[in-house]
Formats: sequence, structure tokens, C-alpha cells
Amino acid sequence: MCEEKFGKRIYILDASALIFGFMSSSDEMQITCREVLEEVKFGEAAVYRATVIREGVGPKIIEPREEYVEAVKREVTRIGETGLSDADIKLLALALMFKDNGWEPVIVSADYAIQNTAFSLNIKVEPIIHKGIEKVIVWISYCPKCKWVGGVFKEGICPNCGSKLKRRPKR
Repeated sequence: MCEEKFGKRIYILDASALIFGFMSSSDEMQITCREVLEEVKFGEAAVYRATVIREGVGPKIIEPREEYVEAVKREVTRIGETGLSDADIKLLALALMFKDNGWEPVIVSADYAIQNTAFSLNIKVEPIIHKGIEKVIVWISYCPKCKWVGGVFKEGICPNCGSKLKRRPKR
């Protein structure tokens, strides 16, 4: 990691930040991971920006260390968050990795699941497009048929009756 930037803010860009053309001041570092670039599949401008980044202009492409990926996966399970892609998990892992190394990471994303997980990891978020979430939501699984209630939205199948589980915020 670039030691001369130690202690500075670093923007970690999600696909939505690339799609909608997020810009920060020139002295603030921007990073993303390879998987995020692969997620950008629509919109000519977004594809162009992803290509420019692949060519080494703009945000740097950095991959997180595996221990940070595993830490994020544990947190995702703890709060019962679903729908996070590998790219989302790696993006959160990058933020956690930089945070542990004295940086002030800010994830730029329109994705509520990313924002929720970032907040639970005490990582700043800059929402793009909408207001964003205001507090961490811990989800709980439940079965609409037999009324089983569990802690984590695992395979999505009720362990009692085999029906499809739903989720709701934990009270």
C-alpha cells in the first residue's frame, strides 16, 4: 500500500460509482477490485470508465487479503445480509483492510446491502443516487408457513417444513 498516503481518506468504488461517474478531488486515492470491473456490463460510459481503469488510469485495482474476505463473510453471516456478490464482499474487505492500516476508507455505493454491511463494520459510506441507509439492519429468517424463526437467512429453505424462507429486520 502507498505509505505516503497513510492516514488519508481513500474512496473504494462499487460498480454503481463507476456507472454513475463518481468523482472525488484529485488528491484522494480511489480504488476498486477486479470483480467490480467485471460487474459493469451496461451503459456505454460505465464500460468506457471500466476500460480506462483496467488500462491504469483513474482508480487503482487492488485485491484484498483473504483474511479480510473471511472477516467480511463472518460479519455478513452475523447480520443475516443476503444478496452480496463476490465483488461486494471483496470491496468491503478492501475497506476493512485499509481501515486496519490507518486509512479512512469510504465506500461509494448505491447498494443497500453493501451500505448495511459497511455500517456494521464501522466503515463510512458515501451513497450515490439516493439518500442511503441510516442504521445497521440485522436480518432474521422466518417461515411464512410453519412460523419457524431463525437467526440467519441460510439456504433459504425452512429446516422444519421445507418452505421458502423470508427475512425481516430483527427487533
